[in-house]
Amino acid sequence: MIRHAPKRQRGVTLVVALMLLIAVTLLGLASMRGTGMQERMSANLYDRAIAFQAAESALREAETLLSSGTAGPFDGSITGLFGKPNPSGSGFENRWENSATVWAGATVWWAAADAGTRARAAGTPQYIIEDLGMWPSTPDCDTVTTITSDCLKPRYRITARSAQVAGRPTVLLQTTYRP
Repeated sequence: MIRHAPKRQRGVTLVVALMLLIAVTLLGLASMRGTGMQERMSANLYDRAIAFQAAESALREAETLLSSGTAGPFDGSITGLFGKPNPSGSGFENRWENSATVWAGATVWWAAADAGTRARAAGTPQYIIEDLGMWPSTPDCDTVTTITSDCLKPRYRITARSAQVAGRPTVLLQTTYRP
């Protein structure tokens, strides 16, 4: 009986299996990275939506204050209420861009169940109201030869923002309001 020496194995299968394992691992890591990025994007979108809702609630609160007729005086003596802007004054800048502007805090608008999450995302919303003076109330009001007192109505600029919370988006909204 003749015995043949066993053939020497070369390990090609092992090398191919290791290469496939490395490829699958890289594919899994790339997929996890993409999922993590999408998770961060959706969290940022959620934070911005909460900040927008907070700013909008402050805007509506300021409109309610003006429509009640109890707002004033607009001389800076009441927090958040200011007189006409002076564009010709030296060092003029928008009040909402001035760090010295004192904003009025709006009522917290979210339900108690969500208070922790939403407060961290948006803080307490704030607003300022600026008296812009008397303006024509209808489009043809300024074309008549004699402008009557019922033709002119007060206008206000309301600027509202979500609070500036570190690492969270801040939303600033502005509207011109005519009672």
